[in-house]
Order: sequence, then structure tokens, then C-alpha cells
Amino acid sequence: MTTFEFLPVPATDLRRIRCNGHDDHGNTLVARDSEAGLPLRCCLRLSRAGESIALIAYQPSVLGGPYAEIGPVFVHVDDCGGPADVTSYPPDFAGRRAVLRPYDGDGLMLDGLVAEPGESETGLKRLFDDPRVALVHVRTLVAGCWNFSVRRAA
Repeated sequence: MTTFEFLPVPATDLRRIRCNGHDDHGNTLVARDSEAGLPLRCCLRLSRAGESIALIAYQPSVLGGPYAEIGPVFVHVDDCGGPADVTSYPPDFAGRRAVLRPYDGDGLMLDGLVAEPGESETGLKRLFDDPRVALVHVRTLVAGCWNFSVRRAA
């Protein structure tokens, strides 16, 4: 049985961005009060009204390659401690439609799929049945924004 690790924006990246006051692409870190329901990529949950968050540009691919795009993600302005659990599918994201994009070890995208609400875990298992898959990005369906990455647990 394959187990997975669900990866947010790494804490080291967030510390650097918070310390510098801008993301790695030069955008100033601007705090704003959150509305409820925004997907936070630092702790893999949805925001609560009034939380201090920022929208930053982030490149989620650790593999490099031509698919290593940069996109917008919401994060807490201050350290939130990250996800409570990285060994199970983030509950706040489970009921959403998602695009699952698998990548090989060279960062090349393989055949992805659209997962309906509640079907993402099954889709991940199917994608990771392919031994070439090194990493899967879970993304929003409409905008294609990165939510988190998934890899086989060590």
C-alpha cells in the first residue's frame, strides 16, 4: 500500500519571504484581512474571516523543467506552524474538484486527470501506480492554481 506526503509551501521558503518582505519574484508581501474560504498553501486549510494573509507568487515545482511555472498562492503573513498533518489528504480540500498533474523525476508532466469532489485520493493512488510518477500537483480546476504537491512517503 502506497502512503503519501502532502506538501505545502516549505517553511524555509516562507521564512525567507517573510524576512525579506517580498516573494522570490519581487512582489511585496502585503498583509490583508482574509475573507473566509481562501485556500492557504502554508497550512493546507481554508482561511477564516479576519486572518492576516498575503497573496504571493510561488514556483511549486522542486523538479525544475519546462512545467515549473509560477503562480499565485495565499499564505499567512505570520508563521502558522504549517499543516496539522501531512500524511492524509487535507480535509478542507477534499470536497473540491481538482486537477491532478503528475510529473516524472525530470519535471515533465505525464497524463493528468480531473478529480470530482471526494475522488482525489483515488486519483492519486491511480497516478502513483505508474512508477515514473515522482510528484503530483493538486490544482484548482478553473484557474489551475497550485494547492499542494503530493509524493510517496519515505
